[in-house]
Amino acid sequence: MRSDVVLDKVRKALLPLRISDGADQIKRDGQRKAAVLFPLVMREDWQVILTQRPETMPSHAGQIAFPGGKAEVGETIAQTALRETEEEIGIGADDIELLGRLPSFNAVSEYRITPFVGVVAQNARIIPDPREVESAFEVPLSFLMNPKNHKRREVFFDGQDHVLFDMPYEETNGRYRNIWGMTAMTIYRLWQRGFKA
Repeated sequence: MRSDVVLDKVRKALLPLRISDGADQIKRDGQRKAAVLFPLVMREDWQVILTQRPETMPSHAGQIAFPGGKAEVGETIAQTALRETEEEIGIGADDIELLGRLPSFNAVSEYRITPFVGVVAQNARIIPDPREVESAFEVPLSFLMNPKNHKRREVFFDGQDHVLFDMPYEETNGRYRNIWGMTAMTIYRLWQRGFKA
């Protein structure tokens, strides 16, 4: 599939950057606003940049994640995604073209998360901050948008049944990465909205 066709599918899946309906606003007591960046970069084909958290972190230790975090006072939620990306993997806003966003959602934690999708410049240097990121790696978007790689899992949580999808990935060097939880569900949502046949 040609790269421009792929990017067209991504764009069609996204909501506008500007949030006019308050979708990013907190929905329950004690909740905080947060954002992640779903970063795409063109190599020989489109890749998704993901991070793995250090095992030493007090929360989300070892998890695969998009760059992101909680909003600071006075910044828009899109600015949050860009700031956190620079802090975590060293890619500044000048090297990112935001395309749009996926629907905001309530995480299992206390956050209301808005995922933004952006294209990263090919020559941008990825410099993980070791305090927050054990490693940064890339997964082909074609792998993540292939439903054969979405492994269904049912869980009972908070009094309800939930269907989740894991996306186990083996790198070319043989390292195994299990993409799961919020990160996998955000990827799944892009597939549902833009790539599902």
